[in-house]
Amino acid sequence: MSGSIDDEYISMRRKVGEAHARIGLPLNTYFAGMNMFMELFGKCMRDHDMADDARSRMEESVTKLLHLDTAVVVETYNHLVEETLTAQAKSLMEMSTPVTQIWSGILLLPIVGIIDSKRARDIMNATLAKIGETQARIFILDISGVGVVDTAVANHLIKITRATRLMGCDCTISGVSPSIAQTIVDLGIDVGRIKTTSTMKDALADAFHRVGMEITRVAE
Repeated sequence: MSGSIDDEYISMRRKVGEAHARIGLPLNTYFAGMNMFMELFGKCMRDHDMADDARSRMEESVTKLLHLDTAVVVETYNHLVEETLTAQAKSLMEMSTPVTQIWSGILLLPIVGIIDSKRARDIMNATLAKIGETQARIFILDISGVGVVDTAVANHLIKITRATRLMGCDCTISGVSPSIAQTIVDLGIDVGRIKTTSTMKDALADAFHRVGMEITRVAE
């Protein structure tokens, strides 16, 4: 029952935790395996003629070792799971903030769902990064898919438009429905110099006009 608790031993325990995390095996399965081992080990000790104090010391040593193993495995497992969740959250964030260059100098971001503080920061970061990358002059933020606009949401939108303006890019908020307009008025929110349109079509037409492009119907 002699053992060497060195870096190699700890590394092997971490590999167990990594394997559990990779295949999605729940930790309670690992705990069940540990409990089964303790039962088998205890039975093995009882089957041998051994003094009570020696058996007690051995069981105590093995228990300490199992606790160490469990701590290392759980720590490694949780770390990898958190990394996976972080990567997934990043992917979802990128999917939920698809700032797209639809034309030279024009960016578009349609928003669907709820805008909270974190998502607002993600939108601002993605937008400013895209403006810096493309040197866009116009940014269209379409909120037709946003269900609720309250004071907090309106303030987030105002901050985003101000930030884009600081980078030399004018922001137009499109998709302002009658209910959203009424809510903003009722809340007494000062939208300042923010340009708004009721539809994305109007926002696009204005954006093309401002960059010197004209949309014309092609004769059939």
